[in-house]
Amino acid sequence: MEAAVNAAKGQVRSDDRTRLAPASPFQFTGKAGEYFKIWIVNILLTILTLGIYSAWAKVRRKRYFYGNTLLQESAFEYLAEPMQILKGRLIAFAIFVVYLVVTSLVPPVAPVLGLAFMAVLPWLVVKAHAFNARYSAYRNIRFDFRANYGEAVGVYIGLALLAGITLGLAYPYYAYRRSRFVMAHSGYGITPFTFSAPAKAFYMIYLKAVLIAILGGVVVSVIVGMLQAGLAAGEPGKVPAYVMTLFPVFVIVVFLWVWVYIKTASANLVWSNTALERHRLRSTLKTSKMLWLYITNALAIALSLGLMIPWAQIRTTRYRLENMALLTAGDLDDFVASQREGVASAGEEIADFFDFDVGI
Repeated sequence: MEAAVNAAKGQVRSDDRTRLAPASPFQFTGKAGEYFKIWIVNILLTILTLGIYSAWAKVRRKRYFYGNTLLQESAFEYLAEPMQILKGRLIAFAIFVVYLVVTSLVPPVAPVLGLAFMAVLPWLVVKAHAFNARYSAYRNIRFDFRANYGEAVGVYIGLALLAGITLGLAYPYYAYRRSRFVMAHSGYGITPFTFSAPAKAFYMIYLKAVLIAILGGVVVSVIVGMLQAGLAAGEPGKVPAYVMTLFPVFVIVVFLWVWVYIKTASANLVWSNTALERHRLRSTLKTSKMLWLYITNALAIALSLGLMIPWAQIRTTRYRLENMALLTAGDLDDFVASQREGVASAGEEIADFFDFDVGI
């Protein structure tokens, strides 16, 4: 199942120094017990304040995960303030209320407002990525995201519609352009990230997913057919009830397998084809391990009535980060120092009136 990712990686063009560069693995030091205390307080205060505390809850959660994510012994930082997030949520809530009131009083206006929201959506996407990037930092240097509205419209509206019109045939290309849009417009300090994955690598992932779905469907059909034939042999025409119950379970497992494969292979493809100058990222997630994580997490959360959510989030984050590394071509300290000098010389203010989190 990982063949598509490996094939895609083989198409990446990089110099010998990058290929042989030493790997600096990411580390995650978060603990389920520590995070549970933050999580339960966030839940209770959000309920007691009718959702207002959710902005503070988001900041506490992100600062915990960022602060426990290390690269070369240095932690990441989340710099946003709760009021910035609350401002964005209040604006979103106000727009939603206006939409409900207007559509209830003047129903024919609903399609017009829907089109208006579609036109605004790309701007919201750009603002969300910009906010998350600019309020994230590593070694006191902020990340960045710069993209124009026109390109966002082309990707999030134009290509999304094309994927629908073609009944999904263009969806891999949409996934490719969406990933390229985010990565190629992101940066660290004054240096932009580069994205080198080809579109055909995304098509390979989805082609593999279709083949897995077909193979899984055949296997499930054969197994259920054999059970029906064997167990109902003595009573023709009768199919045991539990066999029919198992059928949807098998189908769900197959679709979960396909979904996890797409998520895992896509993550490996995107991260392993993202670079910062000559420093390249590498992701080595395994579909089988991710599938096991999702299944055991779901069981633990269900059996604990939700109390194991922090444990599930911690173990999933740990696995993802421990399978991520930065292939450093040269001294990372020197590179960070050059970014600090460049940012200081630029002296650009990133905050403005519209600097808020839109929650996408």
